[in-house]
Amino acid sequence: MKKQTIALAAITVMALTSGFTTLAVAQSDAARMIYQSAATVETNVAGIRTYPQPEESFKPAMASDEDLARYGFPPRPNKNTNPQGYAMWERAMQAAKHRWTGPLTPHPEAMSTPMMPAKRPAKDVVHSDTVTTEYTTNWSGVGNSNTLTKWNPKTSFDSVYSQFNVPVVQQAFDVCDGGYDWEVTWNGIDGFKNGTVLQGGSSSQAYCKSNSTKQIYYAWIEWYPSYPIVEAFSVNPGDDMYVNSYSPNGGCNPGQVFVEDETTLAYGTYQLTWENGPCLVGNGAEIVVERPYGDNGKNYPLANYIWDFALSWDWEIKGTEFYPGMTTPATYVFQMVDDNDTQVISVPTVEGKFSVYFYDTNCAYTGGCVF
Repeated sequence: MKKQTIALAAITVMALTSGFTTLAVAQSDAARMIYQSAATVETNVAGIRTYPQPEESFKPAMASDEDLARYGFPPRPNKNTNPQGYAMWERAMQAAKHRWTGPLTPHPEAMSTPMMPAKRPAKDVVHSDTVTTEYTTNWSGVGNSNTLTKWNPKTSFDSVYSQFNVPVVQQAFDVCDGGYDWEVTWNGIDGFKNGTVLQGGSSSQAYCKSNSTKQIYYAWIEWYPSYPIVEAFSVNPGDDMYVNSYSPNGGCNPGQVFVEDETTLAYGTYQLTWENGPCLVGNGAEIVVERPYGDNGKNYPLANYIWDFALSWDWEIKGTEFYPGMTTPATYVFQMVDDNDTQVISVPTVEGKFSVYFYDTNCAYTGGCVF
């Protein structure tokens, strides 16, 4: 039965194939500076700002690059060189109707962190002519990389944007572990070759204690380690998300995260000021399913999300396109394992050029994980 479910999911992903990409290809220097200066609206979280509310008649899909920056909408992909990415962006901009102006809610009990390598022999990190496979205790996903050690305005990854569903979650079948199991789907810059990551996505939690259950879903933003997971607005299981994490000027300059629920037409656009930790290098961009790190010094149990898919792109400022389906050693595939590294619990599979299909397996699906 499980194999049939996975096969059906993969067909769905292929029918919706799109991609993984970086965005600021034709963006002017003037627009880049506007992104940095125009975020003048304070939020209730120190260091995080948003942008002025556009007038009701404003249409971001038809706006100039400078006006997109002025109101905090993500830059448009190049329509000629990246028609699929442009179409995905245009659809998201047309659906951006209800800007979230409510409070942000930091979750100090949880952080979405850089990739944590699993405790297994180095030989299990498989480098090949096609991709590099690595086992981790917190990530499941795909990333593109380069060899930079500091921000380069011409060749750093400056953006990644994705479209995905909010996973419906529960605890492993026939399991009630007395607490929260957690899954976050996100895209971001950096995080698997250094100690920082700028990111945004959806959060899905499954709680069970004494047969009392509940699920909690919301959109969130973060720049680790300056901030924990910061909740923006509620979303619904199964909703379609569009998320763009980007850094117009890189390094320790402010980073931007745009999160949108295309099903409810709600969105938020935020500038996160660097507070501490490493600055952005732009040597990695990724789409990830993760189990966050808790304030008890351990990763949360992975919520049983069954399967999920994402359409995602990333590329460099100078316009070179990167995507999950690239077959080079600089493309990383991350397999998530349980705490004792006894079994793989979440698997990403690239479908075509741009789509990533995720599914949980083994004890995350049937129960019995060591967490």
